[in-house]
Amino acid sequence: MRMVKTIPVAFMGAIVLFLGSWRFASTQEIDDRPAFRVHLRMDRYSFDDDGAVKLNVCVTNNKFRQEHFKIFDMDYITFQPVVYTSSGREADILVPHRLKKEKNGDILKKLAPRVMALSRNETMVHTIDLRKIYNLQEPGEYRVRAYFIPDPGNPFAVPSENILRFKIARPDVFASGSLYGPVRERAGDPSKFSISPREVVLLFLTAEKEKSWQNYLKYVKLDSYINSFPDFGRIYNVSDDVEKLKIEDEFITFLKSRRHDYIIDFRVGGEFFVEGKRVAYVDSRVKRHGSPYRMDYDYRYTLEKFDSLWLITGIEASVKKGN
Repeated sequence: MRMVKTIPVAFMGAIVLFLGSWRFASTQEIDDRPAFRVHLRMDRYSFDDDGAVKLNVCVTNNKFRQEHFKIFDMDYITFQPVVYTSSGREADILVPHRLKKEKNGDILKKLAPRVMALSRNETMVHTIDLRKIYNLQEPGEYRVRAYFIPDPGNPFAVPSENILRFKIARPDVFASGSLYGPVRERAGDPSKFSISPREVVLLFLTAEKEKSWQNYLKYVKLDSYINSFPDFGRIYNVSDDVEKLKIEDEFITFLKSRRHDYIIDFRVGGEFFVEGKRVAYVDSRVKRHGSPYRMDYDYRYTLEKFDSLWLITGIEASVKKGN
């Protein structure tokens, strides 16, 4: 009679545990990714000439295990944004210890750090007012990139994976106290008159009706307007600068595509302004062709003023019963 050899259950369990722990250890060993990833976000593109310019620095733990870093309660230590003007030079910085060119060690010995811990895939957001870091009084477009220093005692910096653009706009000066009608600059040059938000919407809808797409697009702030279309906005906001250009091209193609619900007629209503802001709203009723019934839409356009020009930055629509 043949004898069947048996292996003790306890011995088999030990082997399974050993293999499992070896696999886990191997996984940890090959996890050679950077500990942190950094992305930047801003809530808007255009900022007032005297308001806060808020930058959100998002730090994500990229490792399988918990990671730690140090935060010092002083500007430009753990988080270091760098702002460039449209000419490519760094904007004028306001941070005292950088202006004095103090040594890093001399700064840190005066401060007590707080240790922060992030679990796997956990993200923390640190908000910075760039006006406290840089002199941003000059109107124009700027670019910002940020560097995250997990341990300021060790000169290792993690650069942000994206670069953001933002604009400082000139203050509005209205020629009249009225909130309606054409808005004019108070500047001495009579050529600097601008058309009103209502007129911009009128021209915008006329361009769509006549399929004059070159004119249609010049009344829109594309990187803001795209957020009114969720299918494009969701992808656009998490893309880098190169991908955004591709998405913008696809969005323009979508806007210019032949629509079955083309405009039959429209009426532009009144305009009203947000007090103290370069923001205006314009309502309109648009009659569109539909099959088998005509569809009417109520639109509310959001416009912002850039220099002396109003541009459409958003739209809300509701469908009304047609005839």
